[in-house]
Amino acid sequence: MHTMTPGRVGIVLLVYAMIFLVFLTYRRSLATDERKTYFVVALGWAVSVFLGNYLLYRVGVMSFLPWLNNFMHTFLWIGLCLSWLYLGVRGTQPLFLQVVLFIFFSLVVKVTEQLAFGTWEHPHFFWVLDGNHWYVLGWSVADGLYPLITRTALRFFARRGIIQGLKV
Repeated sequence: MHTMTPGRVGIVLLVYAMIFLVFLTYRRSLATDERKTYFVVALGWAVSVFLGNYLLYRVGVMSFLPWLNNFMHTFLWIGLCLSWLYLGVRGTQPLFLQVVLFIFFSLVVKVTEQLAFGTWEHPHFFWVLDGNHWYVLGWSVADGLYPLITRTALRFFARRGIIQGLKV
């Protein structure tokens, strides 16, 4: 594992920012009625994945992500960036393309974090696929489920009135 120096952190943040600029081609800004949905989706994903990453490490299916890396990955990348992408492509792109976009950008981020921080170094993906490359690719493919899971969760919370004002 590499030391998480300010320079390495800066490189990863720069990659997040460059990818986010690409995301702005799908959506420039949020309408007032979409802001609540964005923050619910971003916070829901960030908190659940932050905790999930640690729990999955504890049961042996993930490598340990240092706390700063886990925070950056879950709150900045998954929470803020991928939630923005989701609102930009939902309803405008076919589900298959949405999944491919999420897989691709997640793979770019994981490889960047691996090169910069030495993380994402686990030797297998759920004991089924051996090799670190399968581990990184497997979790990137899992991130491809983001649009489907998010759409399902938003519909669930909105239809049951659990969270008012969501734009589904």
